[in-house]
Amino acid sequence: MDNNKHDAQSPESQAIPVLATSVNTDDAAPHNQASESQASKPEEQEVKPADTKSQASKPESTQTASQVVQVNRSSWAIRFGVLLALGLTVCTIGGGYLLYQQMQQQLQLQETKNLALQDQLQQALLVPNQRLAQLEQQQLSDAKTFQELSKLATDQNQLQDRLEKLAQRSPTHWMASEAEYLVNMAGRKLWLEKDPRTATDLLKSADETIAAMNNPALLPIRKALAKDIAATTNIKSLDIEGGVLALDALIDQLDKLPLNRADAEASTAEDTTISGDLNDWQSNLSKTWKALTQDFITIRHRTADAPALLAPEQQWYLVENIRHKLLQSQLALYRYDRAAYHQSLMMARQWIQTYFDVQAHQTSEAIAEIDKLATLDLDPITLKSFAAKPLLLQLTSYGELTSSEEPQL
Repeated sequence: MDNNKHDAQSPESQAIPVLATSVNTDDAAPHNQASESQASKPEEQEVKPADTKSQASKPESTQTASQVVQVNRSSWAIRFGVLLALGLTVCTIGGGYLLYQQMQQQLQLQETKNLALQDQLQQALLVPNQRLAQLEQQQLSDAKTFQELSKLATDQNQLQDRLEKLAQRSPTHWMASEAEYLVNMAGRKLWLEKDPRTATDLLKSADETIAAMNNPALLPIRKALAKDIAATTNIKSLDIEGGVLALDALIDQLDKLPLNRADAEASTAEDTTISGDLNDWQSNLSKTWKALTQDFITIRHRTADAPALLAPEQQWYLVENIRHKLLQSQLALYRYDRAAYHQSLMMARQWIQTYFDVQAHQTSEAIAEIDKLATLDLDPITLKSFAAKPLLLQLTSYGELTSSEEPQL
């Protein structure tokens, strides 16, 4: 019976140490030497079956305690494994982060290198671009120079043609130059001196000079001269110099004009004798009152508008203002400014009539002269140029009349 019990218990006792030794050898082998002895039992059981029988004879309490110790050892081994796995995980994460930082630094370094290479490439491309711009500018300059040279060649050919024509001029060329000079003088007389009569005479002299050349090809010039003569003849001639001289005479006479004075009116002598009759007491009282007040207050009654009075010391300012208006009318006369001319004359006339004695002979003559000068009708000269001038310029430059398409000097 005892043997049977030992035989029944022997497989369990053998199975538990085997499992415990297998766990201890995998997880907690370095901790103690008891686990090594337990791990070596299966070998001893295979070699010595008598020992297994001795162990099977141990009490069940001893086997239970050994199993508890083995379970505790296995739990510590599991904890250690978990901690080791956590440590390995943390180390792996830290290593990965460090590797990531290194990769970022390498990427930044690579970007810096790429930017430097890009700058170097741009700098390398800048020189060829500048060279291309210089070449384009030089090409434009060469094209402009070529155009100028072409124009100079054309001008040279034209000058050569003109020289050839000048060499073939007729002996009457000086007459064409004289006619051109007369036309230029006519323009000066008309536009600078405002003398259309003299301008007409000069144009007629130029026409006679062209007619004396006896050249049928010059008929267009004579036709243009006839048109210019008709235009200057229709301009109304004005004696500008005479008007200016008349205004100068008025300016010189301003200091001699008498001012408007209010003379004391001769009053009739009144009878101031006091009568001895008591019935005339009112008359005697009135005569006495007048005798007392006539030396203090003088009252005069006028039925007409009295002219304005001016103090003698203010005469100089009045004369200077009138002189200034007459000078303005002279300037307007030279410029053919009709409005300014009449406005200045009328202002001077009004001041003379207001502040000077109109009954005086000098004042009446000055007003009459201003009225005469105001009748001048200043018509502006609408003629701007002579039609014969460009034709005469062609004749003196080329020796003959050219077409309108040919350039003129």
